Amino acid sequence: MIKRADKLVHGASPTMINVLNIVHRVAATEANVLITGENGTGKEIIAQEIHNRSKRAGELMISVDMGSVPETLFESELFGHVKGAFTDAREDRKGKFELANYGTLFLDEISNLSLHSQSKLLKALQSRKITRVGSNNEVPVDIRLICATNGDLPLMVSEGKFREDLLYRINTIVIEVPPLRDRVDDIPILANYFLKVYCEKYGKEQMKINTHALEKLANYDWPGNVRELQHSIEKAVIMSDSSVLLPSDFEFKPVLKSLQQTELTLEEMEKKMIRESLKRHGNNISVVAAKLGITRQTLYNKMKKLDSE
Repeated sequence: MIKRADKLVHGASPTMINVLNIVHRVAATEANVLITGENGTGKEIIAQEIHNRSKRAGELMISVDMGSVPETLFESELFGHVKGAFTDAREDRKGKFELANYGTLFLDEISNLSLHSQSKLLKALQSRKITRVGSNNEVPVDIRLICATNGDLPLMVSEGKFREDLLYRINTIVIEVPPLRDRVDDIPILANYFLKVYCEKYGKEQMKINTHALEKLANYDWPGNVRELQHSIEKAVIMSDSSVLLPSDFEFKPVLKSLQQTELTLEEMEKKMIRESLKRHGNNISVVAAKLGITRQTLYNKMKKLDSE
């Protein structure tokens, strides 16, 4: 995603306006924030906007993708290490907590942390002190914490996969970023913003998107959300020789195949329906159960069966 939070967080849809109102209210505080939403909705952009509007805006916002940090390197990555702590530790190295000191620490995809790593993170957040790997000296840290996830942390707590005390520590304020399909009014704004960015990037005269093309963009479901829209505009700018982008400049693969093509069994259809409903509704169990016309417990049982396969 392009890191221009001041532009990308603007929106005309009621759902996005509500998100922005919350962002503006909490930015000036020191409250921990948990940002939820599907992949590609721009959670890191929202985190950046909170940082930019906070009292820590003059300091760094350090981002960490927790899904890409191996458990064996968790402590070294977040808390740092001293020279000789392990084979490749050739010099002292600050971790992300120290790098974010007096600024903001953004932990993306926090639901990917193991219970063991969650425990270590919780200890650091409670004490506001870290200890580098290979050292016995505690280092005080002063950070503003923002976390993000596309998972259902309350569900993970109920399943024993996420610590409840850690959840309470990180979710003082929860901001749910809506999927692009629920903020159709924002599509023209975002599309034209990306159009300007990529025309400048690729040295092309400013293009326009005609009305029918904008209608096509508005009618698409955008399973990849804002990130998919961004990539679609970039591709269209690169491939088009015209100053006006037409509907034919945007080709989308169908999200679902027809039943005749797939020939699903009833059991396979049920599995597919559950998975797609969970994705569509951001793993909100109550909403998915209501949409499918089953109880939460029945849905839990079916989800456990899916996880075991």
